[in-house]
Amino acid sequence: MEENEIKKTYFTREALARFAEAQGKTVQKVVCHLWQNATNKNEMMELIDNLEIHFTDGQKLTISCNEESDGLDVIDFNYQEASRFLDDEFEGKIKIFSLDASGTKMWKDVIGQKLVAVQVTKENDYYLADSAMLNFGTERRVIYVSPMDGLLIDYYEE
Repeated sequence: MEENEIKKTYFTREALARFAEAQGKTVQKVVCHLWQNATNKNEMMELIDNLEIHFTDGQKLTISCNEESDGLDVIDFNYQEASRFLDDEFEGKIKIFSLDASGTKMWKDVIGQKLVAVQVTKENDYYLADSAMLNFGTERRVIYVSPMDGLLIDYYEE
């Protein structure tokens, strides 16, 4: 790989299938799982670990950073397991919190809406895992990953 060439990360077929399965479903609630790093008490740090979209049919779509933190992935997430693991591994200095974000300015307008489409960038025969645009019809959100800041979520503007 050349010095100025950027390593590209792609979605797996499984992640793409999960996006496809979620399309057309109605959003019931949105949950964010936040990591709080208290190893340095003077510089407490919080970041979004994953975004969980719950649908009215009982299914959910969980979008997170991949294991290398260089792209997005769709995961199965168990909050209790993750919390126990972090407590054991970091002796309580890193904790995970679950926040129902459904009433926040970012998400309140998509509750009760259908997830019309999850749009990602196609490159040749693969799909880049650098971002995903969630299209709820009149509302759109973009999710991307920052190696230092975790998941970043914003309003999508063309």
